[in-house]
Amino acid sequence: MRLRLEELLFQLGNPGRYQKVIFLLLALNYLPVVFNHVIMAFFGSTPKHQCYSESYESMLDSHQMTNGNLSDNSNMTTDPSIIVDKRLKECRAEYLFKSGQNVSVVCGVGGAGKLKYYQEPRETTIVTEWNLVCDFKYLSSLATTIYFCGVMFGGMLFGHIADKFGRRPVMLLTLYMPIFVGVGIAFAPWYSLFVALRFIQGVLMQGLQTSTYTLAMELFLPKYRSHAGVLLECFWGFGVMLLPALAYLIQDWRYIQLAVSLPSLLALGYICIMPESLRWLIMMGKVDEAEALITKIAEKNKLPYPHESWEDVKLQLGTRDADTKQYSFIDLMRTPVLRKRSLILFYLWFATSIGYYGLTWKLTKLAGNKYLNFFIGGAVEFVAYVLVLPVTKRFGRRRPLCFYFLLAAATCITAGGLMFQPYTSNEVSWAATAFAIAGKFGMGGIFCVIFMYTSELYPTVIRNIGMGNCALWTRLGGVIAPQILLIDQFANKAGPLVLFGVVTLLGGLLTMLLPETQGCKLPDTVEDVEKSCSSIAEEQFTPIFKDKDNMEMTNA
Repeated sequence: MRLRLEELLFQLGNPGRYQKVIFLLLALNYLPVVFNHVIMAFFGSTPKHQCYSESYESMLDSHQMTNGNLSDNSNMTTDPSIIVDKRLKECRAEYLFKSGQNVSVVCGVGGAGKLKYYQEPRETTIVTEWNLVCDFKYLSSLATTIYFCGVMFGGMLFGHIADKFGRRPVMLLTLYMPIFVGVGIAFAPWYSLFVALRFIQGVLMQGLQTSTYTLAMELFLPKYRSHAGVLLECFWGFGVMLLPALAYLIQDWRYIQLAVSLPSLLALGYICIMPESLRWLIMMGKVDEAEALITKIAEKNKLPYPHESWEDVKLQLGTRDADTKQYSFIDLMRTPVLRKRSLILFYLWFATSIGYYGLTWKLTKLAGNKYLNFFIGGAVEFVAYVLVLPVTKRFGRRRPLCFYFLLAAATCITAGGLMFQPYTSNEVSWAATAFAIAGKFGMGGIFCVIFMYTSELYPTVIRNIGMGNCALWTRLGGVIAPQILLIDQFANKAGPLVLFGVVTLLGGLLTMLLPETQGCKLPDTVEDVEKSCSSIAEEQFTPIFKDKDNMEMTNA
């Protein structure tokens, strides 16, 4: 069936103009996904703040106190109730009276203090609106974790729904429903409602990403799918660059939410334009619908109708073996080579997610303008995506992936090391920011290479199962990464970056245990994996930084 179907796709354009237009429309779906995935970098941003007491500040004003210091008080009364000094901290204020009494006022649970934020006049975040600092400072990160719990649930839910009911209805549902949920988020009056709606948004966003990716990949022959995947990542990188521009221009978190939600209304035309996956229609036996779509594609591409190939596909469809074996997660662990590959890949995807999202959110907390930091990080990430195809064509999969992991690790650990001292100069702080931004190049390269590499390491019969389980570990990383960022609030501000570096360093070392897949025929069965050229190289384990001629001989 697979060979006949690929021949049919070849005769329908390989790819044609129609497939390219549909792909570009699908790629636009990545913008709301990336916006919602990383938007908490701005929604949850915590500006500098101080705790104070309204009543004591009024007393200071009445005694002509300015800027936290008492003006010349030589002629003032000896009244012991006069405040002579104050110390305002983030979550505590201390007032010293002339009598010698020192009074502390606390901001947080049970405290009588008030909070003053130092930020742009137009800027608002959920932190400033709901005072998510001091005893409540964990709630901002918790909101992100809950969102990615929704992403995890959405991945498990919509994958099965898309397989049963089609990719198109899932894509349309998860493209339009977030408009209403996003508007609800923008007008949420309470933190609890905000978090609940963000969870739902996470579910829908993962459904949109999964269905969009599947529809895009099923448009093309296998040899073009790596190119399509890289182009999708480029749209992701463009979204990362666009978001800080929107956040800078708007600054109010509620209006930012509306700005990333309402544009999906422009995609209402997708209802009429977007086709179902031809591959899914054929595999589900929907012959009439598949035939109508084939006719439409042939007409749009100005190609003759592929009668012979379509008849061959229908013939194979009618003689399919109804007892085809069903595979599951257990098959990923059944044989030694697959078990080893799966366990390593699970960790690599987990580490990639922790490093990517953690570093992305951390950029807004480093020295410099948070909007500019985020934009430059997105631009660096975009460059990494663009370079992936020529790099992997020249050096294979394993060596670039290892390099990107080690680069990300080195830059994160260096940035963290520069920040380790409690007080650092401006030059050192800027250097730490520069290294962290450079780490985005490594993280972007990892995300792009690992998709194509993983698909080549798994055989056809369990490729979707393998990719799905790897994606589950990615979502788990997204759940944990926001909690790692709390280290800089409860311990050392360098802690998260160092931990991201250690996690990705281990990923780079584990990559060395995997085989190179360039030049090897993709395996179709579990048995093919055990005897493929890549698994033979895996058993022999040749050094990763060998010369290109030796690599090609190994893969021959």
